[in-house]
Formats: sequence, C-alpha cells, structure tokens
Amino acid sequence: MTDALTRDAAPVVADRDLRLPRWIVVWFVITAIIQTYDACYELLGAISHKGGPMAWLWPGHVFYSSFDHRYAGFDAFGSAQSWANLVEVVVLVWVLFHARRWSGVVVGLIVSVATLWKTVIYFLVEASSGLEMTRQSIERGDIVGFLMVAILPNLVWIVVPLAVVITLGRQIRRVGLGAQRA
Repeated sequence: MTDALTRDAAPVVADRDLRLPRWIVVWFVITAIIQTYDACYELLGAISHKGGPMAWLWPGHVFYSSFDHRYAGFDAFGSAQSWANLVEVVVLVWVLFHARRWSGVVVGLIVSVATLWKTVIYFLVEASSGLEMTRQSIERGDIVGFLMVAILPNLVWIVVPLAVVITLGRQIRRVGLGAQRA
C-alpha cells in the first residue's frame, strides 16, 4: 500500500529546481568568455597592453586602461585576479557540463559567490587605496567617463552574480525543504 502511495504522490522536488535556469546558463557562458578574454589581456602584459603588438585584440581594454591604471601595466592584484578568473572559468565549464544536474546548481552557486566577492574586493582595494588606480580620471575632470567606464560596467559583476546567488540559493532552499518533507 505504501509503495502505491509513494508512486502516485506528486514529486516533493520540482525537476526545474534540480538544474540551472536557462538565463544562468547563458550568463555563465558569457562570463566564461569575458573572463578568459580579460585574463589573457592582463596576463599577456606588454604584448597586449597599449603599444603592444597584440593590443589591437583588446581595444576596449586599452581604452579602459586610461581610466583604471591597474589595466595599464603590471599590477600584482590585477594579475592575481586574472589567475582567479581562469580558475573560475575552469569551474564554470564544469558547471556548464553539469547544468542539468543538482551538482551544477550547487557548484554554480559557489562560483557565483566567488565572482561576486572577487569584484567587491576589487572595489574595496581601490577605495582603500584612495582611488590610486582610477583617481586620475576624476582629477582630469572626467567624472562622467569615470562613472560610465570604470564604475557602471563593473557593477554588472556585482549585480548579476548577486541575482544568480539569490536565484540558486532559493532553489537550494526549495530542494532542502522538499527533502525534509520526503
């Protein structure tokens, strides 16, 4: 009798909660591409930066480096962040291969927390240094450029990962509550 009831009962956990939402999969693909591109610019140093023989591959980065000097030359923190980006990309690729599994949801949450906090730390380092790497754009009176180039695009790396963390966190909570009911 209990076997019949178990078979006929509605599932406690929805299938959609055991896989990554489509918008998060798209975000992870975009993130992996951008982080790889960004890390290559930073880690290739003199050959990718302004005046280098491969700088033409990174016109946006060369322009951005006029607002954020961390991107203009070698910077230990920028280099460390680039290596962290590459580690994140490896994890993101793993997550994408497991996007339809519960493990992909859990690891996707973890890597999104890492992306979020890595960006927050980037901003905190800059704020704590008295805007050492970005101050020159404010000093030359280019406040709009500073906001539009150095601040707003980088906020995407806080806002979207935060939305992913909230979404996947809620999924994990629903699955946990469903497991308690089972």
